[in-house]
Amino acid sequence: MLKNINIARRLKLKKPLIIFDLETTGPALSYDRIIEIAYVKIFPNGRRMSDDLYLDPEMEISKESIEIHGIKNSMLKGNPTFREKAQELWEILRGCYYGGFNITNFDLPLLRREFIRVGLDFDYSSNQIIDSKLILQYMEPRTLSYAYKYYCRKERSSRPNLNTAQVDVDAALEILGKQISKYSEIKDIEFINEIHKAKDPEKAYASSTRKFYWHEGKAYFSFSRYKDISLNRVAKLDPKFMKWLLASDFPEDLKHIVAKALKKK
Repeated sequence: MLKNINIARRLKLKKPLIIFDLETTGPALSYDRIIEIAYVKIFPNGRRMSDDLYLDPEMEISKESIEIHGIKNSMLKGNPTFREKAQELWEILRGCYYGGFNITNFDLPLLRREFIRVGLDFDYSSNQIIDSKLILQYMEPRTLSYAYKYYCRKERSSRPNLNTAQVDVDAALEILGKQISKYSEIKDIEFINEIHKAKDPEKAYASSTRKFYWHEGKAYFSFSRYKDISLNRVAKLDPKFMKWLLASDFPEDLKHIVAKALKKK
């Protein structure tokens, strides 16, 4: 832990900052539960307190989640439930700034749902969130220079005597070559077409039914118990489910993606 850095003081915060992370029974905000919450609370004066709590979720942990964090139900027997620790956690967490990675879309809303289940209102606003993922996306814009450095592992030339347009063309060509080498899906023009049809390129849907979406070159489920899990992974974990999709009344474009994932497994 970086004890010598007083983040709260650097940001001139008048309230404590809590950096936290959750491990859960699964990825669904609506019904999955917290099994671990780790946090460090940084006070404006630099004082810190931290804890790492394991909780009995009172439900089965999905196999997919166990593969990610390695926590099984048998390891949590005898641990307190969220309900039993809720009041203590609420008093620690309420009225602070909240930091972490991707907490805006997952950790914070799931934590709030847990509190609501036990009758406690854990309210917060966007003005209390310090999400490192959002900062990364804002501070590292996806420019040609960024892409060239990321894929080609070198800086673009900035010499003023060079033909700028030709330099950009050469860089774009080299980037595309690296992308084709890195992402096997890029070799499929249908995949590229889907990316360009998407209103949100960060989450390009992979089928007309919007049941799958593309992320970093891989197709992910946007529905079912496998939401936000890649098709390649589900093909290995639950091929019966994938074959059920093929046999069901789904559009051909969806079945084509499922069939490709099954072939890869």
